[in-house]
Amino acid sequence: MLVRYSVNPQDLKGLAGLLFVIIALSILITFICVNNPNMRIFILLFIYLFSFNIFSQQDLVNELLGEQKPKREYVAYTFKSTRVISGHSVETVKKNALDIRFSHRFGDIAVKGISGHTLGGIDAASDILISLEYGILDDLSVGIGRTKGAGPVKELYNGYIKYRALKQTTDFKIPMTITFLANAVVTSMKDDPFRSGFLLKSEPAAHRFSYLLESMIAVKATSWLSLQLTPAFLWRNYVRHDDQNGMFFLGLSARTKFTKRFGMVFEYFMPITGKNATYREYFPMLKGRSSNTSSAKYTGYFPALNIGFEFETGGHVFHINLTNSEALVENDMLPYTAKNWAQGQFRLGFTISRIFQFGKGGTFSKWGKKGKEKG
Repeated sequence: MLVRYSVNPQDLKGLAGLLFVIIALSILITFICVNNPNMRIFILLFIYLFSFNIFSQQDLVNELLGEQKPKREYVAYTFKSTRVISGHSVETVKKNALDIRFSHRFGDIAVKGISGHTLGGIDAASDILISLEYGILDDLSVGIGRTKGAGPVKELYNGYIKYRALKQTTDFKIPMTITFLANAVVTSMKDDPFRSGFLLKSEPAAHRFSYLLESMIAVKATSWLSLQLTPAFLWRNYVRHDDQNGMFFLGLSARTKFTKRFGMVFEYFMPITGKNATYREYFPMLKGRSSNTSSAKYTGYFPALNIGFEFETGGHVFHINLTNSEALVENDMLPYTAKNWAQGQFRLGFTISRIFQFGKGGTFSKWGKKGKEKG
């Protein structure tokens, strides 16, 4: 028997307030980080510690009052996959499951004088990804992958570990899910990506590496709407002379479900940097900026704005999307997106994910009733 989860008006008021606070905090954090670069790391640490503290206080109150904690029903499928589009979601691969993923990005769809000769970019391959992700526990997974590379640094091999530290409950007593990600990427390129005529093999091995730390904070607001904030820090050991090694980013992702097996996804990653620093733009599509510039002072790196549709068919999850980002791994996508929607520099992409279960899988509760998700 299917039991539907209902939300009364008071719940809706509380939920609306929660979403307002999240949006307001994201705007405030961005403003502070842009104008006060030294505050960035302290703000991120505050978010992490505050998130855990508010829930541990409630557990302490229950213990002091001698109250028995009720059995929690956790929300499942905040997102349908471990990726939203190109970036990670709060989801992890279930215990003893293997997720095999293939992703592809084509060329520019609407660039005058170019796209008409490549069938809207179909003839061009911007980036290709193949990855394997395995669930050690329900909330702990590891992964490896290889991408062609779309930025100046190519032939990228990546590995990551992902841990879901907090899970949202269906009664909103824990109103969010928090997942942490640590990622390392190494390139096997022969030539130096930034200096012509130089070889990487004659340089320090550390020049081949970059690292990413992310925290994903998500709310499944209703059975059909999910929102996620993704503060991220990227460190590249080797960069151009006019770039910087360490950079902060803030991502906003969303998923809306139309039917049980069909939904729409969105993500936007914005650099948190001072004005004109490293020549990156917040909203270039509103300014008519183009990466096709001859200015030596402006390199034309833009935020990644991606939209797409997802389809679930049994054990498969299929994504088809439009993006201005060419790259498929964050260490490449976040710092090196050099395409702008306003100039027709967006592309078609797709991802196919297939999950195989080995041995006994983990158990979890879905939205509304254990073993059942609200359709």
